[in-house]
Amino acid sequence: PSFKFRQYAAYLQDAFTIGSRLKLTAGLRVELPTYPDVPEIQTHPLVAPLTFEGGRKIDTGVLPEQRLMWSPRFGFNYDVKGDRTVQLRGGSGIFTSKVPFVWIVAQSGDAGLIQFTEAFTGAANTPGPFDPNIRAYLPDSPPQAGTSIPSSISAIDPDFRFPQTWKSSLAVDAQLPFGFIGTLEGIYNKDLNIAKGYNYNLEAPMSLNINGYPDNRPIYPNANADKYINSLTAGQVSPTGNSAFNPVVLDNASEGYSWFVTAKLDKRFSNGLAAAVAYTRSDQRVLFDGNGDQLLNTWSLTQTSNTGNNPGLSFSNFNIPDRIVANLSYRREFLKNLATNVSLFYEASSQGRFSYTYSSDFNRDGQTNDLLYIPNDPSEITFVDRPASAQTSNVAYTAQQQSDLFFAYINQDEYLSSRKGQYAERNGAKLPWRNQVDLRLTQDVFRTIGKTKNSFQFTVDILNFGNLLNNDWGNVNFVNNTAVLTPRNVANLTPGGTTRPTFWLNTANGAPVNTTFATSQNIASTYYMQFGFRYNFQ
Repeated sequence: PSFKFRQYAAYLQDAFTIGSRLKLTAGLRVELPTYPDVPEIQTHPLVAPLTFEGGRKIDTGVLPEQRLMWSPRFGFNYDVKGDRTVQLRGGSGIFTSKVPFVWIVAQSGDAGLIQFTEAFTGAANTPGPFDPNIRAYLPDSPPQAGTSIPSSISAIDPDFRFPQTWKSSLAVDAQLPFGFIGTLEGIYNKDLNIAKGYNYNLEAPMSLNINGYPDNRPIYPNANADKYINSLTAGQVSPTGNSAFNPVVLDNASEGYSWFVTAKLDKRFSNGLAAAVAYTRSDQRVLFDGNGDQLLNTWSLTQTSNTGNNPGLSFSNFNIPDRIVANLSYRREFLKNLATNVSLFYEASSQGRFSYTYSSDFNRDGQTNDLLYIPNDPSEITFVDRPASAQTSNVAYTAQQQSDLFFAYINQDEYLSSRKGQYAERNGAKLPWRNQVDLRLTQDVFRTIGKTKNSFQFTVDILNFGNLLNNDWGNVNFVNNTAVLTPRNVANLTPGGTTRPTFWLNTANGAPVNTTFATSQNIASTYYMQFGFRYNFQ
């Protein structure tokens, strides 16, 4: 599959000065995304006549309408006192971005019109003995393009617009007493258009609504013939089809925002000492994180307690809510030809976010992306006996043992214990706080020979220096198992019925999971060094 894209852009900017203190900058960027002749983008003759949710049609041969994208912005800088000791600066504007082009290429590659896939599983299903020549497995009569429908196709809504974000910032820089320089800055971003995939081939779900069971998330029918508006059998639409069919359409949504506030202090002393420290507090809420490289992933990989088409805003996987950075350096020249510099860099923050989910498909949409419901007490969850297996180191666990272990796990977990009686949030849990200190030693030897200044620089970097002092410092953590429960009887659940879900407690390291985090046993959790040499002349 291939794809062609061309974008035209023009940018106009001017600066204005009002008095001696205020400077204004205004700009306008205009972009025109276009799609030159793309013969690979074709209409699938079996998909185009189908009707999906709300009477929608899906045409794999249509690309978005070409339209101008307008991105105005302005900025200002105000010298409050006229002596540059207090500067107020900021700006606001709209910024346009692109989408991963692999999503658009998928419209040709996933339509079943230019490539055909066959899968053989197990020796009994393989056509003859293994042959290293892959062409030996090609069918004698390859199917004609457009005579069958793949289980997943990709398309783009004709009204799709490239993502746009409204960004605004406001900051003040000030010279403070005792030679300190301080900065306070805030940034706010509001998503005007985001790119998101939608699956319009699922029937409307029903609330679980089981008597005595508090989790009332939407759930789909169990059989594919009932779950999908158009289901497949052997690549053909069939009213009794037993194969999944997930057409995903790239469209827009307008939810999502982020904000960042940073405070910074720095100072240079007269004796060669310099120091700085900064703290950033931030929050970012999104509909999906952009994981995966296929358009299907924009729908299938978003963890939710609702549906993939309407997952709701939640924390971004890439947001670090609190972060501190600081550096301290000291430089000393001596004997006219030598200079020594010692630098320390410190960074502290949470190590990231993660989601608590079930280990298999719970709402029966065919995807393993269902967020956990955290019960208040044992009356809200039903475990069943788990037989001995390799995952449990050949030890069997009764339902009661699993229940006791599960609630012990909840109580030791700061996030889960705070969410009893609620759904886990997407990326709501945080990895532990981590502190890292790096040390850099630099020795310069310099000498002027004739008109040329020569210098030799030797460097030693000790990364994660704190771990050299104490092997409990600077460790990197990971989650033992984010999917702590395995649903056991999902196929037997009936919305509004009486059969409650049953579960197994999952394992980590050959035993039922009992702690949230473990320490990575690799170089990330140790100190390490690097040595450098540089020769400069001018």
